Amino acid sequence: MIFKNCCYRIYQCVLLNVMHTIKYNNKAVSKKGAVYYIPGLLKKQGITGNVLVITGPHIVKTALFHKITSVFKEEGISCVIFSGTGAETETGGIEKARKLYIAKKCNAIIAIGGGSVIDCAKAAAAGVTRPGKRISRLAGYQKVRRKIPVIVAVPTTAGTGAEVTACAVIKDTVTNNKKIIADTGIVPRFAVLDPLMTGSLPSYMAAYSGMDALTHATEAYINKYSSKSAEKDAETAVRLIMANITKVYCGTGGSICRKKMLEASYLAGRAFVRNAVGYVHAIAHAIGSRYNIAHGMAVAVVLPYVLAWYGKCINKKLARLADICGIAGKNLPESQKAKIYINYIKMLGKKFGIDKSFYQALKDENINKKDIKNMAKCAIIESNPHYPVPKIMSLKECEYLIYRICNGSYMVNKL
Repeated sequence: MIFKNCCYRIYQCVLLNVMHTIKYNNKAVSKKGAVYYIPGLLKKQGITGNVLVITGPHIVKTALFHKITSVFKEEGISCVIFSGTGAETETGGIEKARKLYIAKKCNAIIAIGGGSVIDCAKAAAAGVTRPGKRISRLAGYQKVRRKIPVIVAVPTTAGTGAEVTACAVIKDTVTNNKKIIADTGIVPRFAVLDPLMTGSLPSYMAAYSGMDALTHATEAYINKYSSKSAEKDAETAVRLIMANITKVYCGTGGSICRKKMLEASYLAGRAFVRNAVGYVHAIAHAIGSRYNIAHGMAVAVVLPYVLAWYGKCINKKLARLADICGIAGKNLPESQKAKIYINYIKMLGKKFGIDKSFYQALKDENINKKDIKNMAKCAIIESNPHYPVPKIMSLKECEYLIYRICNGSYMVNKL
């Protein structure tokens, strides 16, 4: 086991050193009304004619969406609409988007929506460059390796960071398992951060997406081998989220707070594309996929469990985050500050009703030992050796942690 863990660390160190040196050709435009600048961005790239607009079935019906597409038309850009995305980025929908792009001879992709929409755009763009491969076969690391069409990502939630990340989480409709397409070539060219696009976001979705961004920033920050730029982005993201998430949830922050949450999500995405996520996301993916639970809800519940399991090896970094957010006294010991940070996350989950919704979703599920073993296996396969986590978790430890999560116990017990 010791030899295996050493091999993991060597692999992670090499992988992260490569990731830290990569220059991402991604530009953020952050401004109220920035969505109306998209035609100009495309024209500067020499793009005219047809563009594929990927969005969700609810967004396509809104007045704001119709206003956006009418501006495109006035600028001589024709929008081919694909609104067949759902809460999950399923391979079937991605295949349809790819075929539509090719059939209509589109020249770029505009993604207007949450993480699943933007991931659909990235996966479809990857598929356009690899027409002979099924989308599910592109899952893994650096399997695209070709220049994809220009993607303009317009997030309508402030949390996933999909507008800047080099990965797309997809759900294989054949196996019903979640997979990740990870390739530095699928990063969207532009991220348009416009608070107009999050103005009608329900409060519970603002909470889910904000907690997802907080998890991205926290996991990237505590991971090993982090770069200075990733740490700085994570620190800024955590500070912005803690200062604005409650105001946005309560609807009292206005466009300024919504803009800051979008910027926090972008920075958190930039942090974890450099330094990865960890067991929180791996376990949340496993539970969410098995019981059809919203990702933001799942990570918000799982986060304090995993942070508590890591224990003293992350106390220094969590204490630093607590100081940055101003939620702990300056003269307290690091261990106490770390505990305050974890408890603050628990408090947010309860305040936003996330814990209640999560356990309500699990209430009628017959969770048995086999389910827990399967979820733990999926989480460990996703995590080891790909995530440079602070401490490596065994399969048995993962099983027990998932058991405690599903039973609602925050107590840290030994196996």
